[in-house]
Amino acid sequence: MKYSVFGVYLAAALTATAACSDNPAQPSSGNSSLTASVVAPRPVSPANAAQIRNIDQPATLVVQNAVSTQTGATYTFEVASDAAFATKVQTKDGIAEGSGGQTAVKLDPLTPGRDYYWHVRATVGGTTGLFGAASKFTIGLPITIDPPVPVSPLSGVVSSGWPAFTVVNSTRSGPVGSLVYRFEISTNSSFTNIIVAATVNEGSGRTSFTPSGQAPAAQTTLFWRATAIDNTNMVSSQASSAQSFTYGLPTRQAQLAAQEGLVLWSGVQPPNANGQATLGDNWNVQSVVSFNGVPHVSPTIEELQVFDLIDRGFDPGAALAWMNANGYPTQAVYYASVQVIGFPFEYMALVYGRWDLVSRVGG
Repeated sequence: MKYSVFGVYLAAALTATAACSDNPAQPSSGNSSLTASVVAPRPVSPANAAQIRNIDQPATLVVQNAVSTQTGATYTFEVASDAAFATKVQTKDGIAEGSGGQTAVKLDPLTPGRDYYWHVRATVGGTTGLFGAASKFTIGLPITIDPPVPVSPLSGVVSSGWPAFTVVNSTRSGPVGSLVYRFEISTNSSFTNIIVAATVNEGSGRTSFTPSGQAPAAQTTLFWRATAIDNTNMVSSQASSAQSFTYGLPTRQAQLAAQEGLVLWSGVQPPNANGQATLGDNWNVQSVVSFNGVPHVSPTIEELQVFDLIDRGFDPGAALAWMNANGYPTQAVYYASVQVIGFPFEYMALVYGRWDLVSRVGG
């Protein structure tokens, strides 16, 4: 008797497949006269032990087409939560054979954070072949990013120029990548007219952004919000709760701070509007040497901040207490009897209704 080359190959392939398959042959018909022979398909993608990000669901399974004596095969894909396929979670049956030598099927989304096993068999000409070797993949944990929490300016604050917009960093879970924060400032609460937008890298515990231009020409009410973004995984939080604040034109003290390359209030913004105190003499940026030989720039940011609070209606003692309670520690001391505020190298003295800056001449 003569055998074709294909017949010898097919017999060998069937024997090899039966030897390595996890499951026995499962004929789909009771007819013992098989009309076709088929070799189990081989898994192609995802590779065995592959890690699939939850964000990349639904996953697609790909096999190398089965070798068969007939054409027109259909495929059954099974996915289980165990290697023995005792608990099947998805079955995709009757999948038509693909072109190009491979057949693919897109799964429904699977529960994240778990391992899965899959195998495939082919049916052709009344014959259902063996399941091919099982392959494993893992769906990663889901990524969740909560909205950042606004810190300042909160609704109702009146700023002097651009404030530092600050949020508490988002809480997150899962395999989150590095976060950036997108700050948006708008003229309306619906954010349909955004006048400033910027993305900054996440800070330690809190993240801040201070605009450097595009300032309104007059005092106006503005709205701001921030969103945390994981660009690696293409996941973002919901926007933070929107806050409204009144943009005020920069005061003299804010301008002096900017001249020194500083922001008057880099974190929590103080309440109330400016315009309730007057600068006196010596409030110009200059390099000076203290009475004990220490060179420094005057006025210091601490002095400008104290005056700004007084300009907002704080009495000097309350101004120092507010600074120490809100992340701006100060060494200043208020001497109420003479209406003088002492700093390491200078004094602020209330003289004829104006606050003069006076150099100390001794300890």
